[in-house]
Amino acid sequence: MLDADLAQSLFAGWVAGAVAGMIATVLLMVMLARRPGLATRLPWQQRLPILGIVVANALVIVLTMIGLVLGALFHRTGGPESSEVAARFGLYVAGGALALAALYVFVRGRVRTDEAPAALLTLVIAGLSFGTVLPWLGSLGR
Repeated sequence: MLDADLAQSLFAGWVAGAVAGMIATVLLMVMLARRPGLATRLPWQQRLPILGIVVANALVIVLTMIGLVLGALFHRTGGPESSEVAARFGLYVAGGALALAALYVFVRGRVRTDEAPAALLTLVIAGLSFGTVLPWLGSLGR
């Protein structure tokens, strides 16, 4: 049986993932439209709206799945019962997003490539959404 705390944590993860996916999609599509270097690399550069549909669906689905996993992890750590645990969870998630950004910079070697702002901005958006919205919604009403 699904208890109310678990349902609230999963819902918080779902909302945080969907919000991160929508915002990242909008910013990525604006970046693709304004930066000719990114669009010229694609073989279907005349079909930017089709690419937008694919990117929107992929980002929202992937970030929502990550949000559901993080919501379950938030519930498992006892986040809904304690605001201190929720704050610590938010810091861990933000630290994880920062570590992924550092790993991206380390692997790519330089940040001045065309796709770097999009990748780093998506990590920042996900880190903010999962680090603030998820704990806030997960412990709302406690």
